[in-house]
Order: sequence, then structure tokens, then C-alpha cells
Amino acid sequence: MQATDWDDMRFVLAVGRTQSYAAAARQLRVNESTVARRVAQFERHLSARLFERSDGILQPTDAGAETIARAERIELEVQATEGRLAGINDRAAGSVRVTAACLFTNHILVPALPRLLNKHPLLRVELVADGRDLSLTNREADVAVRLARPESDSRAIAKRVGKLSYAVYASTSQADEALPWIAYDDRLRDLPQAKWIADEMARDGAAKPQLLINDAETLLKCLVLGLGKSLLPVEVGDRTRGLARVSDGSKPMAREIWLLVHPELRDLTRVKAVMNWLQETTRKLT
Repeated sequence: MQATDWDDMRFVLAVGRTQSYAAAARQLRVNESTVARRVAQFERHLSARLFERSDGILQPTDAGAETIARAERIELEVQATEGRLAGINDRAAGSVRVTAACLFTNHILVPALPRLLNKHPLLRVELVADGRDLSLTNREADVAVRLARPESDSRAIAKRVGKLSYAVYASTSQADEALPWIAYDDRLRDLPQAKWIADEMARDGAAKPQLLINDAETLLKCLVLGLGKSLLPVEVGDRTRGLARVSDGSKPMAREIWLLVHPELRDLTRVKAVMNWLQETTRKLT
């Protein structure tokens, strides 16, 4: 297999990670037909079928699994080489994909971005705002911010860097009124915030909530509209116009902030720059 095959192998790798042409196309920023064509081209080159469709997803064949494993090794070597070259003059250059929950991304990371981008003009940051725990092992992201000790991604390097404090908020005009709770729906009942709200409702003998949500950004909008009270990160609630803390005697809660990075990427100049920025940003929250 020649080294020039990497240009096709990266398409195979993306399909292997996402299990669909459409998702791979979004990851690679090309159209779906291009992904399908490049994978077919590589299959002809190998004279082997790399994927089989099962229950609507693309599963790698034995040949596909072997190709994906080799492509991952090549990808890491390419990135390590780029990192060494970039490190010659200690300048962070290239792309780093960072994932965090939507609310954390939009209200904590985005306001801090100018400091990072101004310091490293050759750096390209891809922010993936997603409530799911995207896999670093499968390279869905390079660096992740999590609000709990990681239980998956066993190959990733994890470090606790701070805490995110929470308080109860309502619209400023209603902060002193008796308000109904806005709670999370049953699909998120294991979320620490959802458990905390459920415990507070039980303690107060509160009525069953009229409004349930499954997204923190939606919750924020509902609070601003005066639809009730609920729990928000202090960093978000205190900075949102139209919201005020509710003094209801409840004990505040906090969540740990963890940074995760793929072990093969941690020494790359661009990744270290992003990690340092994330640690500085989260340290200010404690």
C-alpha cells in the first residue's frame, strides 16, 4: 500500500468512525457522493469490500477493519509530524476539535475564544457543542470538556481542572415570588441537575412541574421568559440579562470539570495551546 493512498484512506477512516456516508461527509466537509465515490475507488484499489450495510449502518468487513486500523496509525503519524514541524518555532498551527456541552460551549468557551485566537493566529478551532460524550478514541474530537469523571474513553488522558457551581434562577421581576419548577424530562433523570431539582421538589412538597425540558439552552430561554425557576451554572445565570438568583434556602450544587485529550495528540503544539487555554478558562470558574 503506497503512502499516496492516505488521501483515500481518510475517507475510509471517516466512514469507519461515523458508520455512514452522510456523517462522514459532514466531518470531512464534502458531499456524500464524494465520500461514497472515494471509498469505492479505494475498494477497487484493494480488490476488497470494506463495508457492509446492516440495520441501516455501515459495518466494516475484516478488510475494512484492517484498513481503518492502519489509517488510524497513519493519521497519528501525520499529526505527530505536523506537530513536530509546528513546534520548531513554537507556533500553534492547524486544527483542533473541541467538544463540550452546548451551554458550556456557548456561554463559557465562546466568550473566551478571542484570547486564544488572537494569541495563535495560525490555529483553527472546531467547536462541537454536543451534550453527548463524543469519543476521543474514535477521533470524534481531539479535546473534550466533561462535567463528570470520565467513565468511557479509557485511552484518553483525563485531568480534573475545576468545578462549575450552580444556583437557582428566575426572571428578575419574579425572583421574590413563589414560582413553579422547570425540570428535566425523564430521559435526563440521571443528570445531576435533574436529580438535584427532583430532591428540592420533594423537600418542598412542590407540585408536579408543568414544564419539562431536555436541553439547557431551552431552559435558559424559559427562565428569561418568566416561566418558572430552575438550576443554572452561576457563570451563565449571573451573566444573563433578565435573570436573578432565587434565595430559597437551597444548598448550592457543583459539578467537576474534566479535560480529556487523546494520548497521541497531547504533545502537539496546537493541542497544548488549546489545553492551556481551557485550563485557564475553567480555572477562573472555581
